[in-house]
This record gives sequence, structure tokens and C-alpha cells, in this order.
Amino acid sequence: MDIRRDVKIKSWDGTWDYSPKVLVTPNTVEDLVEIITDKERFPSPVRPAGSMHSTARMNGDEGTMVDMKAMNRIIEIGKETVTVEPGISFQPLALELKKHGLQFHIMTEIGNVTLGAMATAATKDSSFPGELGQISSYVTAMRYVTPKGEIRSINEKDDPHEMFLMRSSYGLLGIVFELTIRVRPTKALWLRHRNVSLQEFRERFPQYKADGCAVMYYIFPYDKRVVVELKKDNPDETPKQEYRWKYRNRFWRKYDPLITRKIEEWAPNQKVRAFLDSVHFGLIRLGLSRLVGGDKTWPHAQIINYPRDPGLNRYIFSMWAFPQEGFFDILDAYCDFLIEYEKKTGYRTNLPSVGYSIAQDRNALFSYCWNGPSLSIDPASTGGKAWEEFLKVYNVFCSEHGGTPLFNQTPFLTHDQVHKAFGEERIAEFKAARQAADPDDRLMDDYFRDLL
Repeated sequence: MDIRRDVKIKSWDGTWDYSPKVLVTPNTVEDLVEIITDKERFPSPVRPAGSMHSTARMNGDEGTMVDMKAMNRIIEIGKETVTVEPGISFQPLALELKKHGLQFHIMTEIGNVTLGAMATAATKDSSFPGELGQISSYVTAMRYVTPKGEIRSINEKDDPHEMFLMRSSYGLLGIVFELTIRVRPTKALWLRHRNVSLQEFRERFPQYKADGCAVMYYIFPYDKRVVVELKKDNPDETPKQEYRWKYRNRFWRKYDPLITRKIEEWAPNQKVRAFLDSVHFGLIRLGLSRLVGGDKTWPHAQIINYPRDPGLNRYIFSMWAFPQEGFFDILDAYCDFLIEYEKKTGYRTNLPSVGYSIAQDRNALFSYCWNGPSLSIDPASTGGKAWEEFLKVYNVFCSEHGGTPLFNQTPFLTHDQVHKAFGEERIAEFKAARQAADPDDRLMDDYFRDLL
């Protein structure tokens, strides 16, 4: 295994700096056992890392960072499951499954994320009817090294409660080195975008769900409009179309953040910038609703591979989810909140916000859609200090409105916000399980210690 000491590492977008005493890249499970058991060479805390695409600062303190990306083999592709090492990224695995006529149950758009992160942390994407809310819920088996250096093999049939805990363990109960996840035959995907007002979105949402659609949406808070992305399986067609997805992906990954940055540079004052933003976002709404659609698209084509160190093309977000009941009042309040925040501070979020309709899911202890179907609001930006200050205020807004965050995708959380969202009972259950598994705090870092 490769071992480096006293290195400086940045998260994928450059937001967070890490200074682990040791950065180690294991190649085998034996390497992992050695890392966890040798406390002198590999100081605590020992924290696994994948693509480091999390927007929260959750990849450890100044102990040992374990870069899992070298453990990236596909072990077996079956008819209903695929078994892999945790370091493989989502997009290349999805494209390999495509060759076998298979797809994931949840085709999340972030292609950089590793399967190890998906298996043990929160994920986001819109849910099809009858589908579970998060990718980890489709993980059927895991093999991992415990904080004591023991090798454990578990599956959902024989070890349902342990799987329930591991699916949202964030590397605090052990480091996964192999996992099995359910897949299904590929079906063509019907895709449409609808450009609507907030009120029209409120009125039409029940019909979208009744029509069997997965619902994602782009929020334009300063114009109080929404572009709704509707998807559903179309088994009567053979998937053929990819290019419409490619237009959408390339724009979000590259061109929209760049245009937004250029507007900020060119605009002589806030009023002119607001006008240019309105024109820019109006063209986005028109393009999405007129150009991005199809009856037989490839579901794999919706995945976006975000570049590391994206520079001016940074696309950063934060996420809170809210109960479906009452959500549209919260969405109205969110738009008003952003408009008022700009009046008070001069700051406006410079990219469209995003959101997802997510099914209820109780297959992981820290599921953010535990209490029922949920919808999210994810402000987005190209980053900066003003963005970070905004997020702290946004977290207060969300907590006051009954929102639930994601440990890995909601930066600047506080202890009180976490305890209010997840409740003392669930947090106490996890703390007890973690203390039993890791009494010496081998895997516990300051981030989770402060929150839990």
C-alpha cells in the first residue's frame, strides 16, 4: 500500500482543506486490517475517503485518511445484483452494467461518488413510485473491517439490524471493503421538463405522482418559477437516445457556472446583475422545457461526471429535506427568504436551486426521509465566503421549518440542528452501537463527535 505523511489535500471542489498525518491507499483487505490495528503507524482517527465529493467537511481530522479508490474491482455481475469493491465510482460501474442490459434502481446524477460512500451514507435522487428513497437501501450485503481489526460479513437476510446501522454509518462502525447491491434490467426512460410557476407546481404535483413520474425540479427563487424534470420507465420502447441528456449534463457541469461567474464579473452593480441573471435563467428554463426530453432515453445518460478541481466551473450545493405535507408553503417561504436575504446582505445564490421528491425510507437509521415522503431544497452556488455565511443562515431557516439534513451533503450543521432533525432516540441508538463497536474511538473524528 502507498503511504504518505503530512500531506495537504482538498475536497473535490477545493472548499475544504485536510491535513492528515498519514494518507494511505490500501489495495487489499489485509492492508485495511493493518491500518486499523497498527495505531502507532496509523494514528487515530482512521477515516475512509472516496472521491471527496461531500460538501460537508467530513473526511477526518489530522489522523489517518484511508483513500479507498484503489480498491475498485468489479467482483461479480449477476442477474439481480452486482458485487464490487468500494472504491469504484458510480458512473463507470453504471456504464459497465449497461453493457449487460442492467441499471441501478436509483440512477443518481453524481457520477463521481464511490460505491462505498453510497452504501454507508446518504444519497439523493427523485424516487419512482414503489422505489426506496436511498441507494444504500438496495445494498444487500457488506464485508467490512471493524474498528478492532476483525473481518465481518453481513447480509440483510441474516443480519437485518446490522445492515440497518451500516447503511448510514459513515465509516464510524467499520470500513467496507466489499458490497453487493441490487440492480434491474435496463428500461427506456421517458423524460420531459415543464416550466411552471410556484403555484402551478403546487397544483400539478399530485398529478405528476399519479402519472407514475419521478419528480426533480430546478428552483428559480428570484423569479418564483420552477422547471420540473419528469421521468418514468417506458418499457414498450428500446432505449436509444442520449444526446439530450448530454446537453443538460454539460450545461450544469460546465457552462452554467461559468456564465454565472462571468455575469458577476461584468455587472457594474446589483441591479444590472439581477437583470442579467433573470435573462440567463429565463433562457435556461426555455431550453430545458423545449429541448431536453425524449420517449426512449438511456437512464445511464443522466449521470454527470463532475471534474476534480473545477475552477470557475464549480457547482456546490447543500441539501435539506422536508415532509411532503406542507412542503409547498415552505417552498414559497424559501423564495421569500432568499429575496429578503439579498435585500439585507446584497448576496444572492448565483445558480438555480435544485430539489427532489423522495420516497419514505426506513432502511437506514439516519434516513432523512424517515417520517414519510419528502421533498428537498438544495441551494446551489459557485462557492465563496459569502456562500458559506449564507448556508449557516439557511440551516437555521431549514431547522425552524422542520427540515432534515444530510451529514455528508449539508455543511455547517450544529449539534442542536442534528438532534432536532433526527431525534434523541435514533441518535442514542447509533451512539450505543458505535460505542460497543469502537470503545477506543478509533474511527471517530471531531465532525461526528461534535454533531452526535
